[in-house]
Amino acid sequence: MTINPQPVRYFRNRAFRLYPAAVAVVGLLVALHQWFGIYVMYECDFSPGNVLLNMLMIRTDINAVMWSMKVECFATPLILFSAWLVKRDGAPWLWAAVLVLFGLSFWGPYVHALGDSTTPAPLYAFVVGVLAQHYGRRLSDIRSSVATGAAILSVVLFCYCGNYKQPALILLLECFSAAWLVALIAWRPIAIFRPLDFGPVRFYGKISYSFYLLHVLGMLFASGLLTLAGISLSGLPVSVGTIAFTVLSVMVTTPAAYLSWRFIEKPCINLGKRGLSARSLMNVRPEAETVASGSRLTFESRRGFPGT
Repeated sequence: MTINPQPVRYFRNRAFRLYPAAVAVVGLLVALHQWFGIYVMYECDFSPGNVLLNMLMIRTDINAVMWSMKVECFATPLILFSAWLVKRDGAPWLWAAVLVLFGLSFWGPYVHALGDSTTPAPLYAFVVGVLAQHYGRRLSDIRSSVATGAAILSVVLFCYCGNYKQPALILLLECFSAAWLVALIAWRPIAIFRPLDFGPVRFYGKISYSFYLLHVLGMLFASGLLTLAGISLSGLPVSVGTIAFTVLSVMVTTPAAYLSWRFIEKPCINLGKRGLSARSLMNVRPEAETVASGSRLTFESRRGFPGT
């Protein structure tokens, strides 16, 4: 958005980024239900119409964890408008929007407006994300000790809030702690962030979207493996049993998430980029042909066009 804020480019990138893997996972869940009666979280309507609505993220009852992606798709116009507004008028109007949307998050009809288990209550978080980008560069000047303290406080606050249900105030605290942490990572490199460059961390960062879509199914299969092996975790302390089941679930989900990233996400993202590059080159070519054949001036001046 910062390099090239064209709405068409943004919509296209998001479509090729979000939908292919989500469609594939919904299709997988439909096949598992059709052939084996398997479903995640709760059994719902698997009729063709509802399957299509789930693939489009209009409904999310087949894979309920996709509710946040539904909110993100719903928020796309808000993100674009916020990016345009902050570039034109600065931050004041965006802070006003955050206050209004936060106020609405206390109102029941608004909270349940999208149906399913989806809630637009944290919609203001997308505006906060635009604000984080707007103010982020200022963080490069703060002292390392201050940045480290702020990062630790953000992580502690986020984890603390995660232990509770998500009323409006808790959502707000989670939103701002996450935004502050992301902004620090992006604009104020400090020693505490070095583990983010470790190979395993970067690997899970690459496959994180597919992992997110598949993790509930991974937990279901992990539970099935324990049952088949005749292993019960109920005799272990709760903390030990939870850690053991989490490790097994990660081990089960990771290969599927990698395959989804490698053969669905990555090719589709590249396909979207190639489409944008081809269209951009077509737009540049007539202008380039007016320049002497050996000149690179036009192309050098166009290095910021979409798709490069």
